[in-house]
Amino acid sequence: MKKLSYKDAPRDWAICFQNDCPLSDRCLRHAVAQLAPSTLTHHVTVLPAARQGDQCSLFASTEPVRIARGMTGIMKGIPSGKATDLRKELYNIFGSCAHFYRYRSGRYPVTPELQKSVARLFHKHGIETEPHYDETTLSYYFLKVPHATTQQEA
Repeated sequence: MKKLSYKDAPRDWAICFQNDCPLSDRCLRHAVAQLAPSTLTHHVTVLPAARQGDQCSLFASTEPVRIARGMTGIMKGIPSGKATDLRKELYNIFGSCAHFYRYRSGRYPVTPELQKSVARLFHKHGIETEPHYDETTLSYYFLKVPHATTQQEA
């Protein structure tokens, strides 16, 4: 696996400059911030309110995860009676028929959470083989930032 670079992170991905955070030594957001170029003048950042004691709502681990791409053979070997129902439920997991086909083609990466959901669905339908993906790679996992929330003071 290649060494982490500032450019690996999505442009709109919040990074963290909080050196006093107890999670900073294993936080991907902090690791990326440490690699930011000295010419950087602005960036989306994690604010102190994300921390609650020793926890952080935006923590992202530096541990690499297995990311899958492409599912062109995912229905191979599945009886047609099961395949129809399975495909409909896959559309739900991936959000829509169109999204499913974007994941299937490899355009979107299949996250570890989605991989687990697909495996559970296979087992639910009595399919004993694990889902097959066209490619899997070990990679840093840049979690999406949830929409900003604000708390009004009472």
